[in-house]
Amino acid sequence: FFIGGLGSTISSWDDQVKYFSEYFSLIIFDNIGSGKSSNVDYPLTMEIYADNCNEILDKLKIKKTHVIGKSMGGMIAQVFAAKFKTKVNKLVLACTCSSRDKINEEIINVSKKIVSKVGMKEIWFNAMLLGYSRDYIKENFAKYKKTKFSNSKKEIEGYLNQCRAISGLRNNHYLTKIKSETLIIYGKDDLIVPPEKSCDMARYLRNNQVISFPGGHGFWKENKDLVNPEVYEFLVNKG
Repeated sequence: FFIGGLGSTISSWDDQVKYFSEYFSLIIFDNIGSGKSSNVDYPLTMEIYADNCNEILDKLKIKKTHVIGKSMGGMIAQVFAAKFKTKVNKLVLACTCSSRDKINEEIINVSKKIVSKVGMKEIWFNAMLLGYSRDYIKENFAKYKKTKFSNSKKEIEGYLNQCRAISGLRNNHYLTKIKSETLIIYGKDDLIVPPEKSCDMARYLRNNQVISFPGGHGFWKENKDLVNPEVYEFLVNKG
């Protein structure tokens, strides 16, 4: 059960789908306010997103699953694992945190201004600059230039609504309620979610492992050959 990050769509998991589909049945979806999912006309919270995840599992009649969340998806996964304990087998939290500092707040504020005044394509380039190495950006720059963004009202409002949910992040008390075995993974050079914020989550979790990887916020995409096997081993091995 994969939960994606701010403004991302199911395509952000393409590398993981290719790898993990050989071993598991996968559930990937667009969060409320992104991709093909609809937006809503009221403020979103991590609790609302977590409840939506539960609705998806109920609709599919799935009683228990591994849960993997990255960035904002990791924030949602924390709440989901706390509220719906019996539905979570193992939990993976990638490049995410349970609380924010002033720099995190400013990143969101700047992102909201960019998407409101300039557009979605520019916000994604900004995310590339903050999240990936120069070599990775050079390798993928042509693909980025060809990518089409609609800049529709739905797309922009959906992104802004997700930003508001992140602005209200207060998840430490949820972490203390999580019972599932948890793997925390992060990039050593993450500028968006500082490594110390990822590591700080371990203080509140009962049963956890923490692994760092080379790279920034997009470490899993940039270093998939390192990360995918580690996540697989965590999911299949008995604690």
